[in-house]
Amino acid sequence: MKSMSKNVCIFLSLMFACTTLSACGSSENSSASENKSTEATSTAITQDATSGQKEGETYIGADYTGSPISIKAAHTGNENTTYQVGMLAFKDYVESHSNGKYTVDIFPSTLGGDSDLYEGLQIGTVDFAEVNTSVISSTVEDLKVLDLPFMFSTREQAYAVLDGEIGDKLLQEITDQAGIKAICFWENGFRDFTNNVHPIATPDDLKDLNMRCMQSDIYLNTFKNWGCNVSVMSISETVTAMQSGVIDGHDNNPDTVVANSMWEYQKYFSDSRHFYACKTLDFSQSFWSSLDSEEQNMFTEAAKYARDKERMECANRYDAALDKLKENGMEVTSHDEIDIDAFKESVQPIWSEYENTLGNLINEVKVVVDATN
Repeated sequence: MKSMSKNVCIFLSLMFACTTLSACGSSENSSASENKSTEATSTAITQDATSGQKEGETYIGADYTGSPISIKAAHTGNENTTYQVGMLAFKDYVESHSNGKYTVDIFPSTLGGDSDLYEGLQIGTVDFAEVNTSVISSTVEDLKVLDLPFMFSTREQAYAVLDGEIGDKLLQEITDQAGIKAICFWENGFRDFTNNVHPIATPDDLKDLNMRCMQSDIYLNTFKNWGCNVSVMSISETVTAMQSGVIDGHDNNPDTVVANSMWEYQKYFSDSRHFYACKTLDFSQSFWSSLDSEEQNMFTEAAKYARDKERMECANRYDAALDKLKENGMEVTSHDEIDIDAFKESVQPIWSEYENTLGNLINEVKVVVDATN
């Protein structure tokens, strides 16, 4: 009997050890899986957002028994962009926090450019969308402070402004003046030059180039100040214009350049980071006013969750995108190879022009930027 008891104990000990090792192996495999960033992005977001109710988050629809309410959410990128990652995060958060009351339909690049989405939000044909602040600045003058060239050198500087008191003030101005409900800022990113003529390392290299820029007074005046022939058009129009040779180039973040395989029709890329472009995440007023306060809280959380996911994806993709451009034959002029001091000097007339109307706000932004260095 003693021998049998001893054998049972040994067997149980071995079973416990195997179970423990199996659990450890499962955890290790899970971590390895989470590090596969590409096709697992959407899955990882879903797991994060649906991992059970979390303290401090708002859940709605517990007693809802009707048909799901579909939300039309739109962005200007294609399905390969960070915008899609952000919108998937929004979708997952809403659907996991509303108990089947709301579903989100995502429309990537199919409803037009930023101006189209802005109008769609204003008239209520789009429920939720991202819109570039340079477009809204035609209505909300103070937003132009974010468009000034070389205002931000790092993302951290931009986030300190956008997520702080200045950002809150600007979001309220959008809500009050633009006829949409602005929730938070997400990222378009640092803008760099592409063209099909020659490398760009100094302001003089831009002279006489036919370049596209976004709809923004400051962007337009800055390109003209550099001696460019400038056209304002949406990104879809831009791609066609570059492919056909109507324009020589444009500026954009490297992820968008990769997402549109621009190495097929653009030879040169310059990592200039001359503008930091951001977007707002907005609801139509018609949709927002249909929500009760608890639902508004949940949708606010969802937008900020999407913002954080999209920003993280932007930061993670930047250097990888530069490598991708090189791999596909684009000649990349690095940030260190560009005469940034000459560029900053060249845009002083732009700063002087807008200091007359935005002087106090410019100074407020500078204080936050300097404190973030």
